[in-house]
Amino acid sequence: MRRILSAVVVLVLAASVEPFTPPLAPPVTTQGDHIIELNNDPSLSHPPLSRRDVITNTLALSTLSLMLGMSPAAAAVDPYATASINDNLFQSSDLPRDYIRSYLQYRLPLQTSFDYLQFRLRPLLESPETWPQVSQSFKSESARAGQSSGGTYFDRNLVNPMRIIGLAAPPDFSDPLRDLERQFDGQIVALGKEISGRGGDSPVEVKRADVEKVQKLYKESTSTLAKWVATLSSSLPVAELVPPNPTSYPRSESKWNVQEKAKRACQNRGGPTLAQGW
Repeated sequence: MRRILSAVVVLVLAASVEPFTPPLAPPVTTQGDHIIELNNDPSLSHPPLSRRDVITNTLALSTLSLMLGMSPAAAAVDPYATASINDNLFQSSDLPRDYIRSYLQYRLPLQTSFDYLQFRLRPLLESPETWPQVSQSFKSESARAGQSSGGTYFDRNLVNPMRIIGLAAPPDFSDPLRDLERQFDGQIVALGKEISGRGGDSPVEVKRADVEKVQKLYKESTSTLAKWVATLSSSLPVAELVPPNPTSYPRSESKWNVQEKAKRACQNRGGPTLAQGW
């Protein structure tokens, strides 16, 4: 009974607050070899949440806290509770349904692809000796039933999802998202061409200027991704995606490695459909 009364009090207090704007993470500037320049354009700030959104958020948090037997404060930091609240905010928003559906479908592939850029691609691009280990990601593959839709790794996991989300976005955000998607696509293609057939045991000479160019292309592509994520997040009721950032990246590399091993094992068994029979 005490928990129920606490939830009611929280709801009453939430109903009396004014609409607010969630704070954005401060833009990250270039520091030495570390880059990520987020767009400082004030027009890309989060739209204010309505009183209904505040009440809905608080109601979901209070309900979850009662169900889980924890305080609302504890529920707020629980990842499952947070995900449930976020999904509820997306579904109750006034944004186009196709836009919300596309974002919810591709947010996980996008985030795990950001992990790939952060944890694998970035360190292996630092030396020409390790370029061959990632060059396969830039090569186009034929579509394979249950495993791959074709194209390069970046086509399947970044460019295509970015394009689908951009096409479904509201008019004020569609063009900026599409422009940044095309810019990233061009940068990642140029990066692939730069390391193709070079490095490792290749007889092709790699000069210092070539290494610097590869580093520059990687930094430009991740900077474009950061701007794309900032633009996307400014159109949504809550920001979830975290772009690659060499100075501060809160995701776990060990968990990503475990996930990648499980995914490869699934692919080796024929993909999700065939893997169910193993």
